[in-house]
Amino acid sequence: MNNANVTRVGVGLGCWLAALAWSAQGTPLTAGEPILLEKTQGKFDFIRLDASKHRLLLAHTGNKSLDIFDLNSKHLVKSVPTGAAQDSAVDLKRGRYYVSVSAPPKMVIVDADKLEVAGEVALPAAADLLTYNPVNGRAYVCNDTAAELWVIDAEAKKIDHTIVLPGSSMEDLAFDAEGKHLFQVVSGNNTMVVLDPSNNKLLESWSVVPAAKPHGMALVPDGGTVLVAGGTGKLSLLDRTTGKVLASADIENRVDEMAYDPQFHVAYCPGGSGKISIVRVEGDKLTVSGQVTGAMGRSVVVDPNTHTVWVAGSKGDQCFVQPFTADLR
Repeated sequence: MNNANVTRVGVGLGCWLAALAWSAQGTPLTAGEPILLEKTQGKFDFIRLDASKHRLLLAHTGNKSLDIFDLNSKHLVKSVPTGAAQDSAVDLKRGRYYVSVSAPPKMVIVDADKLEVAGEVALPAAADLLTYNPVNGRAYVCNDTAAELWVIDAEAKKIDHTIVLPGSSMEDLAFDAEGKHLFQVVSGNNTMVVLDPSNNKLLESWSVVPAAKPHGMALVPDGGTVLVAGGTGKLSLLDRTTGKVLASADIENRVDEMAYDPQFHVAYCPGGSGKISIVRVEGDKLTVSGQVTGAMGRSVVVDPNTHTVWVAGSKGDQCFVQPFTADLR
């Protein structure tokens, strides 16, 4: 065995042992010092991560910008003026960020290298969350005023199609790894719908109860399941094929965004009281590991490289991002 193979085996063994240690410890998160985002103000909505460039993408609604935070230097690189940003998505192939904006209603295209606005797509109503499908090159933007999804061709800068859904109040959404199914939370009737992007047809509509008033969601890549966080203090685990609710767990109230670490099989659900509920996913079971206090907001993402949990929030006239470090010893 050569040195390179020895190194790979050692790293793999280290990760496996770390995962075992993680499971045994329960709540190994340590709150770090909040990092001030200078010259910004107002509340955040969803935050995402560009793992390829080691960046946080912060939809800074109150600041009317997409804030780019470098995870290596721990520094705010730039606040790109977009309007009231609600969410963002990464297009690796074209080197772009897509930003959904509620006011004025539009999707903004940001050059990921220059960090400048490269284009816009006008929308007929306020936008909320969005996702991107690299398979067909389309962005999917939620109408914040009706149960509709706009399918957007960013190259042509136009809406290709409008998908009308039953219910009201569109929340989080995501594609499976193959880009063949879109999972969309519809909060108004406590459901998750499944869409076929090849023809924009509704395939399934599943109840997510007991996760009533659902907002955040996350796919479990190796489990064939999906997590849905309700705003009323419940987390549901659903089978992605049948829609059956396999398990549920108690979490903080008023969870908006949630994050999931696929390597360590852990969900993070920050609520409205400054606590993050930590839930371990084991096959078709959910186990509450505990809570960590001190979170400054409900916008959350986890870095898959370092397993650091990042939260964004504001206090008074100041805005911060805050790391919660996973203890992997």
